[in-house]
Amino acid sequence: MTDVQEETDPKTKKMDALIIIPAESLTTPNSVNKYTKWLEIGIYALIVLVSQSVATILGKLYYNKGGKSTWLISLTETIAFPILLIPMTFNCTNNSNKIPNLEYHDSKSPSLMTKLFIYVFLGFLVGGGCGLFSIGLLHLPASTFSLISSSQLAFNVLFSLFMKLEKITPLIANSIALVTISSLLLALDSSNKASSSSLSNHHNAIGFICTLIASALFGLLFSLTELLFRKILKKSTLREFMDVIICQSFFATCIILIGLFASKNWRNLKTEMNNFELGRLAYVMILIWISVCWQLYTYCLLGLIMKVSAVFANVITTLGAPLIPIMSVIIFNDKMSGVKAISIVLAIWGFSSYAYQQYLDELNHKGDRNGIENESTD
Repeated sequence: MTDVQEETDPKTKKMDALIIIPAESLTTPNSVNKYTKWLEIGIYALIVLVSQSVATILGKLYYNKGGKSTWLISLTETIAFPILLIPMTFNCTNNSNKIPNLEYHDSKSPSLMTKLFIYVFLGFLVGGGCGLFSIGLLHLPASTFSLISSSQLAFNVLFSLFMKLEKITPLIANSIALVTISSLLLALDSSNKASSSSLSNHHNAIGFICTLIASALFGLLFSLTELLFRKILKKSTLREFMDVIICQSFFATCIILIGLFASKNWRNLKTEMNNFELGRLAYVMILIWISVCWQLYTYCLLGLIMKVSAVFANVITTLGAPLIPIMSVIIFNDKMSGVKAISIVLAIWGFSSYAYQQYLDELNHKGDRNGIENESTD
C-alpha cells in the first residue's frame, strides 16, 4: 500500500500542475477578447450614430439646395441594399451564429408562400415609413424632425407590450412618458412655425404628422420582426436575419419605384439635377452618399444585434436623435429654442431610462442562464 501511494503522489502533483498552469495562462487572452468585443461594439455604435446623422443632414441639404422629390429620397434609403450581399457571403456561411436574446427553438421552416407574404408585408412597412419620413424631412427643420422621430422608441415599446413581447416596468413607463412629452413639446413649440419663412403652418402640421406616423410604422416593424422570429420563423441565425433584411429592402425598393413612376415624378429629375444649386456632380454625390450611409447604418445595426441584442441596437439608433439637432444648428442655422433644448434633455433621459432597464434585464437573463448551466453541470 505504501508503494502505491508513493507512485500516485507524483502523478497527483503533475495533474495539479497541469490544471493550475493553463488557468493562469488563459487569464490574459480572455481579458483581451473581452476588450476586443467591446471595441467592436463601440465601433459599430459609432458608425450607426454617424451614418444616421450624416444621411439625415444630407437629405435636408438636398431639399435646401433645390431638391423636391420625396420619392427619390425615399429610394436612397433602400435601393443600395445589394451592398449587404457582400458581408453576407462572408459572415453567414456558418449557420450556427446565434443572435443574443433571440435564441428560440428551431423547428420546421415555414413555407415559401408564408415567407414571401412576410417579406412583402415588412417591405410595405419599410417603404411606407421611408416615404413618410422623407415628407417629414421636407417640411420640418432637421432638428425638429430628428426629435419627433425619436418617438419610434416609445412606439416600439408600446407595440411590444401589446404583443406581450415585453413587460411594463417603472423605468419603461418613465421612458415612454418622457419621449412622448418630448415630442408633444415640439408640436406645441411656436418657434418651430417661424423657423423658416418658406414653411407655412399647414406644412409644419403635415411634416409633424408624417414623421409621427413613420415613427409608429418603424416601431411596429421592430416589434413585428421580433414576433415573427419567435412565432413563425422560429430561428435566430444571422443568415435568417440577413435574409429578412435584404428581402424586405428589395420589396420596399419595388414599392417606392412604383410610386416614383406612377406619380410621374421621375420626369422632373433631370431638370431638378440641372437646376441644383451646388451643381450636378454634388447632386449625384449627395444621393450616393445618402444611400451608402443608410447601408452602413443597416450593416452596423446588424453587428450590434449579433454582438449584444436587438434591444441594445434600437436604443443606440434612437440615441442619434439628440445629435442631429446639434449638427443642424451648426450647418443649417436652425433655431435652438428653450423648448427644443428641454425636448433634447427629456429625450436623452427617456433613452437612458429604457437602456438601464434593458441592462437590468440582460443581467437577470445572464444570471438565469448561468444558474441553469450550473445545475446541469451538477
